[in-house]
Amino acid sequence: MSKFIRFFVLLVLLSQATMSHAQNLEKSDPGFLLLDIVLYRPLGTVATVVGATAFVGISPLIGLASIPNPHDAFAKTAAILVLAPAAYTFIRPIGDREFPYVTPPTKHKMTVIEKKPVVKEDVQPVTPTSPPSSLEQSSHSVKVL
Repeated sequence: MSKFIRFFVLLVLLSQATMSHAQNLEKSDPGFLLLDIVLYRPLGTVATVVGATAFVGISPLIGLASIPNPHDAFAKTAAILVLAPAAYTFIRPIGDREFPYVTPPTKHKMTVIEKKPVVKEDVQPVTPTSPPSSLEQSSHSVKVL
């Protein structure tokens, strides 16, 4: 049994020495890493599921709120209830304390196709004409005998 304990302690010491050289010591906090994996990630998953459920539940009210301009109630509500907890849980690197997590500009770029505005040809307005006078109407009318 003592050989097993010695082997385990030696293995732990060797792996810690290797890991300390591979990581930047200024950025990593072992206590926060453990807390992040054990507590914050599961809570973030629960918050994402609860937020998605709440988003679906209040979507009729969000639809009513998006009637007036600028019509972005769905996007703002989804960003608050679903996207922020999901990014914190699934996209954020382990050990990063930033909330809400903002993805760096080099990662996760979406390709946006820009639509060119449709320019209508200049249409000249039609000038209104006056109705024909009573003399012109009588000359065109058919006389019945």
